[in-house]
Amino acid sequence: MLFCAQTFGPRFENLSVKCRHHDVHECKKMAEKLNLFLAGFIAPALSSFKVSDLRMYNASRIVVKKICNKLTKMFARDCHLKVFEMPIAHWSNLEGQKVLDAVFRKSRNTLETLSIPEYFICQTGIPVEKDWFANGLTSLTKLTKLSITLFYLTDELIVSLAHSRRGELSHLTLWANWVFPRSPHVQQDSWKNLTEACPSMEVEFRIIGYVTDPHASLPPLFDSVLPVTKMKILVSQKYCPLPWPLQKMEIVLEHIRQHYWFRLKSLNLSVFNTKKKDFDQTLIKLVKDCPRLINVKILASYHSGDTAKTIERIVTQRRRTHLTSKGGPTKKLRIDSQPLDKASQTEDPMKRPPGPQETSP
Repeated sequence: MLFCAQTFGPRFENLSVKCRHHDVHECKKMAEKLNLFLAGFIAPALSSFKVSDLRMYNASRIVVKKICNKLTKMFARDCHLKVFEMPIAHWSNLEGQKVLDAVFRKSRNTLETLSIPEYFICQTGIPVEKDWFANGLTSLTKLTKLSITLFYLTDELIVSLAHSRRGELSHLTLWANWVFPRSPHVQQDSWKNLTEACPSMEVEFRIIGYVTDPHASLPPLFDSVLPVTKMKILVSQKYCPLPWPLQKMEIVLEHIRQHYWFRLKSLNLSVFNTKKKDFDQTLIKLVKDCPRLINVKILASYHSGDTAKTIERIVTQRRRTHLTSKGGPTKKLRIDSQPLDKASQTEDPMKRPPGPQETSP
């Protein structure tokens, strides 16, 4: 690994690393391997840096500091990045800010794509100085694609982003984990500022992890003015002492149908829900009333054995029409029913630490 870094590093233009962890609590090895790789890595031609799912919350502080020092020096001195993606890194506040600050400063006039959902270990808000974060984010003069933890955003930041990226921001992906009924959310007037400034922008929601009372927690996040084209809701109850089927999920589905029906193209839903006729009917109505919805993946508990077949028939027919008019390859369709005893054991797809955490500098 060190030989490759030293030998080929100067020629690298794109670096992409996907970390794979064998156990939810084993988060040391990937950080140690990345540190070893970076030890001899010099890449003055690097324009795209992608390291996903590093999850350093349990890594050695010494290793984390070494990674921070190397990346900070590399980004501040050598690189003019077009892409910086470091989702689910779980940086401590101090080191995470240093790395991001180097990216903001050196690549402010080149960075086009920024992906930092769960960049910091804190998942309940932005854990660093808000003005610094807002100034850095809005200083990026070429930014067109932003993927970020929803709770990092404030009303002031959204309004500033509307002014700084007017007509330029094309994709916004909003992530959330550990969602509660009292979780902070951006006000509608702020979202209006952004959507009016960037009328071509498409929005994707990724709710992946733990959600308390989805019927009360999620609708306030799903603002009606947002042009949502993709929706991913994977609710895990792995960390609940007594997992219980989610109640009133049909309220969430109806909210999505009412506000996003015209633009929604993709729906990925995995929930341990109560078997109810209302859930089945609301889900079918959602799929039926979204004319552009052709990518569907659902893992849920159905009241009727015909529900999955009905949804599959609707989407299949719509795809035939879509392919006839536009052409293109057929995409996968998956609509499954999961047994209640197995649904509650669904793993957190991102294998986060068991609970909201924050590390002090």
